[in-house]
Amino acid sequence: MKKILLSGLLLFFVGNLLAQTKLPNGSEISLDGEFRTLAEFRQGYKDILAVGSDPAWVISQRSRLILNYKNDKFDMRFSMQDVRAWGETFIINSTKPLLLHEAWIKYKFNHHLALTIGRQALQYGDKRIISDRNWSQYGAAFDAAVLNYQKNDLTLDFGLALNNNSDKLLTETPYLINNYKSMSFLWISKEFSPSFTLNFIDVFAAYQKPETIINYGLNTVGFNPEVRINGFDLNSSAYYQFGKNQLGNKHQAHLYTANLSYTQQIFRATAGYDHYSGKKYNDLSSKDMYFHQLIETVPHSFLGFMDFVKGSQFQKQYGISDLNFNLKYGKETTFTAYYHALAYAAKPGADISKKIGDEFDFVLTHKFNQSTTLDFGYSFMVPNSDFILTALNSN
Repeated sequence: MKKILLSGLLLFFVGNLLAQTKLPNGSEISLDGEFRTLAEFRQGYKDILAVGSDPAWVISQRSRLILNYKNDKFDMRFSMQDVRAWGETFIINSTKPLLLHEAWIKYKFNHHLALTIGRQALQYGDKRIISDRNWSQYGAAFDAAVLNYQKNDLTLDFGLALNNNSDKLLTETPYLINNYKSMSFLWISKEFSPSFTLNFIDVFAAYQKPETIINYGLNTVGFNPEVRINGFDLNSSAYYQFGKNQLGNKHQAHLYTANLSYTQQIFRATAGYDHYSGKKYNDLSSKDMYFHQLIETVPHSFLGFMDFVKGSQFQKQYGISDLNFNLKYGKETTFTAYYHALAYAAKPGADISKKIGDEFDFVLTHKFNQSTTLDFGYSFMVPNSDFILTALNSN
């Protein structure tokens, strides 16, 4: 089969505005605004473009208004957000609401201990498990209570979340949103020296079996060491996942990564490898071995901008491996080139190659000033012929 070239083009404009005032009592209040417009030409984005189909232009926009307040005892944030595709609503609009992205309050018990309650953007370590997904227009925020302890070079966060469809509950009812029912996590970060930091995370998430009130628990533990020596940065991680997933199936999976970068003034080169577990096509055991994500943080951030290995059930089954390289050059104006050799981690068929394809991403960025940035990007993928066949057959 002739190989198919899939491509995408993007134009990304970001503008930020900040006004800050110090009040007579020593408190600070600031108003922050963000305007982000993304124009994309999609010709095979996320999926194989069907024969005879035309590519699409789409423009989306994110607008945020952020109010921050802080004093000796409290920090607060309220962030309103509007995300839309151009033309999504009527010119006279009465349907698209302004949504609350963040709303939290932090109480400081002392200089080392604080409690944050409310809807908040969270990110930890290499962002493989808990992330604010800021690459997407919508981003991500968590309804949670987080206890934070910080002293010297040690940081410890403990978080709790409990989700329901609404507060109109007298007896327990099925949780109908595709999300965890409850979640707790422990994050520990220790900087042993300027050259070495070790991060640890443990996340326990309970998922409700569809149309029931039965909960199953899935535990994810992982380490993320960071090493920095003479311009070299090694950022690696290893995660192990066990328990039962939303369907009640026994779940056992792993993820490991290693990324080595070298930076010299305005030049940076990085080589990395990611491995997400899966099982072979002829493994008939009831145990699931794909790496389950708390939220979809991984694909776009780490596996290529075309999001081709987003977790469909077919791709989840066999896992993913990614050998990747990127080069970055420049200061105010930067050019970054990425390469991903994508493959299944386990064999998807007796006579089917594990190779998914080769993706290339190019991004030219110009920073006009502290508040204005313009990105221009072009991505394309050359999928393997076996992947085209198996992907089409799975849809």
